[in-house]
Amino acid sequence: MNFDLRQLVLWLKANKISLNTSKTELLIFRHPNKPINYDLKIKLQGKRLLPSNYVKYLGILIDPHLNWSYHTDLLASKLSRTIGMLSKIRHFVSNITLRNIYFGIFSSILMYGAQIWGQVHNRHINRIIRLQNKAIRIINFANYQEPTANLFNNSKVLKFKDNIALKNYLYVHDSFSGNLPSVLRNNFEYLHDFHNHNTRNSTSYCVKLPKNRTQAYGINSIKSQSGRSWNYFQVNCSSDQLYSKSKDICKKQIKKFILNKYI
Repeated sequence: MNFDLRQLVLWLKANKISLNTSKTELLIFRHPNKPINYDLKIKLQGKRLLPSNYVKYLGILIDPHLNWSYHTDLLASKLSRTIGMLSKIRHFVSNITLRNIYFGIFSSILMYGAQIWGQVHNRHINRIIRLQNKAIRIINFANYQEPTANLFNNSKVLKFKDNIALKNYLYVHDSFSGNLPSVLRNNFEYLHDFHNHNTRNSTSYCVKLPKNRTQAYGINSIKSQSGRSWNYFQVNCSSDQLYSKSKDICKKQIKKFILNKYI
């Protein structure tokens, strides 16, 4: 790794590009139960890089274990402030305006990069879900212990996990439609391309799921979860619109169908 870093620095200098060593961070992705018991000496231009607890990239705090504890801590504080705003302003505006404010100051923060960090199921994500439940109770003037299922339906607001599932489905749709960058295309293949058996999944244009050996880094990856969301909607949405070759259907029409008929 030190050799590669030296080669990188030479290439940057040859192309008249400067690298700020003081802003360069080192992040080692690993399992929480597998600590690093040796002294890792990584140097860049004579400065030793020490492993960081997290790295902030495009507003998302990425931690070594990918449990998103640092990011959800930051996110929870922002969402708590917006909940306070909603609780005060709800007495002075109409329900329609209050719903628009919810999407403007709460949902926009909640869903930023959520397809990346929201795939896992742990106490950190559950904390964010509880904050959304609190916000939906506030905009409906509901009791703090009232069940939220009907409140989400009345407000026509998607639950956090439902929103992630919808984004996953549309991600596969974009992959088949060629609307993704080249490095993200061709990640999914239809089941009927692998066998000729007339099964329910193959006739519903389901995709082949990747083989995963781990929970955190395999099953909870975007590719795996997106394939599962796609197959779930293809099989369980009783509509010829989804049973047909979905990549040929307008993305806006599919999103509208799932929002109105299913979720």
